[in-house]
Formats: sequence, structure tokens, C-alpha cells
Amino acid sequence: MMGITTNIRQAVRNDMPHLLGLAEIEYNLFEQRSPFSVDVTQNYIEMIMADPNSLGLVVEDRYRIPFGFLSGSISFIDLSSEPTALIQHWFVHNPSNKYGNKHYGLDLVRAFEGWANTKQCQKLSLGIRMNPEHRRSYDKTFARLGYTPNYVYYSKELV
Repeated sequence: MMGITTNIRQAVRNDMPHLLGLAEIEYNLFEQRSPFSVDVTQNYIEMIMADPNSLGLVVEDRYRIPFGFLSGSISFIDLSSEPTALIQHWFVHNPSNKYGNKHYGLDLVRAFEGWANTKQCQKLSLGIRMNPEHRRSYDKTFARLGYTPNYVYYSKELV
């Protein structure tokens, strides 16, 4: 869309209010047992920002206001000696296509892939929170991007 200026960059401390707001919007898209916790979320974001083996990215508008984020880290989830880059959270808030219909979430993933390459990661795994009825469409989208499912998490209420 003409005239829309956006940028992907590493998250910084001044982004915290926007990141907390975006995280809460994402959290409330799903049925939850407990309310959103600003403290837990802020601690998580601060940990990502402080850890050299983690990365927080934002997509921002022309006023440098983030409207999307991604967080990930290096993991040895496969229990091998080769590191895996692991995307833990990603979300873009683009109501009514305010920023056009570009695939900003996928742009964040590609930027993270570039960082993972600089960290000599051999593989990238990403998680996505979804309603179960959307799984097929996500499988098709990620297959087109070269991703295959290898870990699937199922959730169960314990209480």
C-alpha cells in the first residue's frame, strides 16, 4: 500500500508500554483461565532483551510505535550439539489493515531467521498459538515457506 512506512528493528526498553499492550491484546484473543499479568510479561520481555542468546523484534510504524513483535532464543530443544533458533511468541496487531495487507508477521520471522543464521543455528522452530480449527491453514502456509511440523503441543487443564 502506498504511503505506509514501517520498519523492523530490535526491541528496546522504551518499547515496553507498547509491547505490554500488544501482549495483552494477543492474550485476550484466546480463552484464558487467569487474567493477563503485566508483571510476568514485563519480566519475560526484560529477560529477552538482556539475554545475548535471545532476540526481541518489533515492527513499527512511521512514528516508531510498535504494532507487532516477535521473541525468540537459541535452544538445544533437540538435545543435540547443534543450536536451534526457537520463536516463542509473535503477534501483529493490524486492525482493519491500518498498515496495509502486508504479511508483517512473516517479515518478523524472516528477520529472526537472519539473526539465527548469524548465531550459526542449523534449524529454526516456531510456535504459534491458534484455535484448533485453524491448524490446516497454518500447515499450508508454513509448508509454502519450507517449514514442516515436528513438535506439536497439546494443552490440558490440570485443575
